[in-house]
Amino acid sequence: MIKVQEQKVKESLQGMHDAMQRKVKRGSQVKEDIVIENRIFSILCSDFDLGPTKTAIAMNDRYGYDMTGDEVIQIFRNRRMANPNERKELLEWADSVAVQFAGAIEGKRDAYDKFEKIRKEPALKNGKKHDSQDRMAAIMIYAKYPEIDIFDDIESLHLLGNTLARYYFYDISDAISDVYGFPQYRDANKKKPVAKENEKKLTYEQALRRVDQLENTLERTNTMLQDLQDEFQEQLEASKVKELADFFAKLNSEKYGCILDELLVVRKGVDELRKNNYELPIEINGLLIMVKKLIQFVRDSHIEPMMKINSIREVIASDVEFCNYEGTPFNTPEEKKTVKVVSPGWIYKDKELQISRPKVKEEE
Repeated sequence: MIKVQEQKVKESLQGMHDAMQRKVKRGSQVKEDIVIENRIFSILCSDFDLGPTKTAIAMNDRYGYDMTGDEVIQIFRNRRMANPNERKELLEWADSVAVQFAGAIEGKRDAYDKFEKIRKEPALKNGKKHDSQDRMAAIMIYAKYPEIDIFDDIESLHLLGNTLARYYFYDISDAISDVYGFPQYRDANKKKPVAKENEKKLTYEQALRRVDQLENTLERTNTMLQDLQDEFQEQLEASKVKELADFFAKLNSEKYGCILDELLVVRKGVDELRKNNYELPIEINGLLIMVKKLIQFVRDSHIEPMMKINSIREVIASDVEFCNYEGTPFNTPEEKKTVKVVSPGWIYKDKELQISRPKVKEEE
């Protein structure tokens, strides 16, 4: 429990709040996908082992969504945290940062030094920095120590994407160092106009420090603007991928007769007829050419079936967790059933993005 009534803790939290207000203004528009990601991160902060389905249930209970495990899986993939082991490593790193933050904001120099050291380290054990690690750490701090949210900043924090959250994370460090006079370790994170303009004259040393702070503020702002531009380009690319996925999802929806599935059925039927030396009427050649071209278009778009249609499989309950299953309930997790693939399910291979779920039906 952080002693938020202590004067210097209050001053540090005020500095964090001021920084948050600046970041929210930078972000301007609310992006619902970022809010959803951050709310998922917040839920994961209380249970590092939470799987996609339980995460979706928690999102629905806490925030009133109607999410599925599939949707959470896709968000995990988009944020490069689909691997549960790496996801746990990321959360454990964020937790260790939050623990040192608690000591740092109460003025403990050793905790501040550890906070500075850990926050710059890669979150993953393979030595790679995760692109969302600073965002996760900032959310973890508020999730682990909710008492610090004296200005109701948590909703504002949930508006910040990777770039703005990263620079806000830097601001957290600066707010603490300014209050306690700790050294501000120079990297991309020296931001915060500290001194008030119209107060008493500064000493020579204070003036030098002020100039140094302003130079670092300008340097960081320029870097942040470039990072925001890069993030915008990534979001633009992601929106194009989503539009492509939505297009093919509609093609294979029941509303339009599951066109992708039907293309496979027609192609397989024609191949069977030709294999049996059946003479196809010349009148339908044009239709067959169109089917062939449509299949080629789907393949060229890197849309591929996930299973083989009409294939027979032996499965347990976990195998069909992310399929549309039609049949009797599984009595135990180990019980085996024989199912037929009615619809193969489709995936955008380049991004491992699921277009539609496979459908399987229990065989008598």
